[in-house]
Amino acid sequence: MMLQGRTVFHKLWYFLQTYILTLKRFDLFLQGTLLIVILLESNVYLLLKRDADQGYSTPLIESWVQIAAGVIECVLGVVLAWWGSGRRQFALTGWLGASATAGLLVLAFPFAYSNPANVELCGGEPAFRSINPRDENVTPRTGILVLTALLCALTKVSIWAHGLTYLDDHDPTNGPYFYGILISIRLSLGLSGTNWFRPSSVRDDWWEGQLSASMLTMMFAILFTFFPTKMPQWQEEEVTVDTDFLPSLYRVINNRIVVIQSVALSLLTTAIFCYVEYDHAYVQARFHVEALRQDLRTSRFLSDFFRSLVVIFFIMIFRVRFSARRPDGVKANTAARVGGVVAVFVAIFFVVLASLGCDTGTLAGLDEEYVQPECSQQCGCNSARYGFSPVCGLDTLTTYFSPCHAGCRAVEDLNGFSLYADCTCGAQRAALGACALSTCSVPFSIYQIFYTIILAVSGASFLMQGMVLVRAVRRVDKPIAIGFSFALVALLSFVVGRLLYMLISYLTCAYSSGGVCVLHRPTLWAMCATSSAMALGSAVVSLIASKTPLEPTTEL
Repeated sequence: MMLQGRTVFHKLWYFLQTYILTLKRFDLFLQGTLLIVILLESNVYLLLKRDADQGYSTPLIESWVQIAAGVIECVLGVVLAWWGSGRRQFALTGWLGASATAGLLVLAFPFAYSNPANVELCGGEPAFRSINPRDENVTPRTGILVLTALLCALTKVSIWAHGLTYLDDHDPTNGPYFYGILISIRLSLGLSGTNWFRPSSVRDDWWEGQLSASMLTMMFAILFTFFPTKMPQWQEEEVTVDTDFLPSLYRVINNRIVVIQSVALSLLTTAIFCYVEYDHAYVQARFHVEALRQDLRTSRFLSDFFRSLVVIFFIMIFRVRFSARRPDGVKANTAARVGGVVAVFVAIFFVVLASLGCDTGTLAGLDEEYVQPECSQQCGCNSARYGFSPVCGLDTLTTYFSPCHAGCRAVEDLNGFSLYADCTCGAQRAALGACALSTCSVPFSIYQIFYTIILAVSGASFLMQGMVLVRAVRRVDKPIAIGFSFALVALLSFVVGRLLYMLISYLTCAYSSGGVCVLHRPTLWAMCATSSAMALGSAVVSLIASKTPLEPTTEL
């Protein structure tokens, strides 16, 4: 292969322009960027939780920082999108570089010691150590972690407002294809970030995951600086409007279909992402299944793996169906109508989830509120830290919150199966897992199937509803339209919506510690009902948007 150019530099630049700095590579890099930023953000929240578990900060710090991130997105989202619209590749570089730098600064303030939360026995060594007063890194580390979380939130806005619109402007016929891949990553691989980093976040080697995610983010920041503002396939468009901030924002706010569709996206985002935050709590409350420490009989590893494949495959159907079929891509009204119809199915499937349940039997100490049984009061259990880890008393068939709450002082390992002995509550022996494990296995399996279907179907609805935003405005207004929509979504979903779901969690909580609910009552099905109502509202609003006339200058 002969490379054009007189010098090595010219040949290298020709190689980059021909094989690396292409629209397909930009799309590929953008996909990797979204995934890495989500993973970095997930690890930051886990590190914040690690300090909270030690008692250095409130257990609710994760929730409050998420709400703060929503407020920041709401306040700065529109300005961020408009400010970088002229040179979007450099705007991406700036925000990625800021997030990576903050992520690397965390490494300068290491944790004093590792302290994994282990399930404890009655009278055994505590599963936690006392707070080390000599850990002087707590305050600066917490500040940098919070800053990194906020920068990651703004970086995700830039990925959509600058990265997606860059792709769509160059190849509008494949807009749904570009949008669909990003949604697939967000709903499949992105939701697994916490599971991937949770084990390492409490160990001495926590820095390895943080360093890897931060350095990969920096790598993508550098890569985007090489891309041109306009590629060869760019088609010039005459700009006949004022592109300053206030005139651009005024046009977007006065575009009725954009505002209406942003409300629909907010409702659907609340229904999905706020519910996902409580998925583990839901299966514990409704099926008495231990969610964090995997029991082979109730393991979700395979379901998590296949869930990603199902989500990607289902969204791919819509990507292919609505890409490269028209000269200018899918129309805004069509996208709104399809997104609304699909959201109806999301609402229906949430009703199915709410109806799924089983006879969980008796949980010792649980009435309206949970109180540790008197027979194990002397054990000094620190159950609030390691969470729900049920065992079944073999004689009484009563489920206990944990081996410690059952008063068990010994454990036998029978080929990987834990059998507890010398228990002071009810019986001398107890087995790992709730007594209702066998009766709840089928409903729990059905739950996992419909939970996967909900994520897949909602991904298709996100794809179609999101395409309305880039089809209902002029090319020059695409970034600010997405920034405006993300700001509204952040306010309604990640601030107001998250507070609503926190309220539901509080009202259905049976056992709380430090403001965090450790175990909910079965009435947590109200959360599914709320998500169903939100999804149905999104469908109605999206269908209204499909009937809204487009601006004459933007109709495709």
